[in-house]
Amino acid sequence: MDYKLIALDMDDTLLNSEKIISQRNKAAIVKALQQGIKVVLCSGRTHNAVVKYADDLGIKGADQYMITNGGAIIENLAGEIVFQRTMTNEFYREFVQFIKDNDLHYNVVDNRGYTYTSSRDLIDKYTVMQAYENDNGLYLKEPDDLPSDFEIVKAIINGSEAKLDAISEMVHQRFDRDYFVVRTGVGFLEIFPKDVNKGEAVKNLAKKLDIKLDQVMAMGDRDNDIPMLKIVGKGVAMGNAMPGVKEVSDYVTSDCNHSGVGEAIEKFALK
Repeated sequence: MDYKLIALDMDDTLLNSEKIISQRNKAAIVKALQQGIKVVLCSGRTHNAVVKYADDLGIKGADQYMITNGGAIIENLAGEIVFQRTMTNEFYREFVQFIKDNDLHYNVVDNRGYTYTSSRDLIDKYTVMQAYENDNGLYLKEPDDLPSDFEIVKAIINGSEAKLDAISEMVHQRFDRDYFVVRTGVGFLEIFPKDVNKGEAVKNLAKKLDIKLDQVMAMGDRDNDIPMLKIVGKGVAMGNAMPGVKEVSDYVTSDCNHSGVGEAIEKFALK
């Protein structure tokens, strides 16, 4: 199969445990781009936390794309947003009340990549990490402090793995009917609009580019990658992927610390 698009999760997939792209991964991506293959970074991260990696890989211009915020935004590398889904101010207020009622920690992100949380005695370390990664500041605001039309692209409940394990069922029961709830990494349980996930974003982008899904290869390691791994022609799980991710994938490559992305691109995409 001649693959025309490769969708890549970032953390613990393209990036190793030190958040670095290995030379083997980079070389394989550069060769794929030279062959005319679209390489699309597909991440739960925001624009600022993705674009620097795209630039380093030479993914540039109006004819190259990246998927951010877990699929809520598709944009080209000229900065034009081609798809966007947000959640209402009504949901935002409902979510914050749920957080307060259950004594949890959270942050939300708007479509500019700004991070917000409520003013509390303790700000969770994962919220600080999120804001640092987004590189747009951390705003301590109550819902009433923000405009009535304030909308968000995602809501994140933060906590240790043990804490998130303990509350996960409760969160799913509360929000699953109308939203997409998924663990995206250590410390992050995220909520998106119901029809927003990486799979839908890859499908929408492929349609825009007139690329068939069986001409798409995708790679990932966690539950939020499953929707895209299931719908593409070649779903590749990392060696460090969660068991459920490996189960739905067509191939398991090496782990993120041993250039699994580069290995898979060399094996399946390069001529």
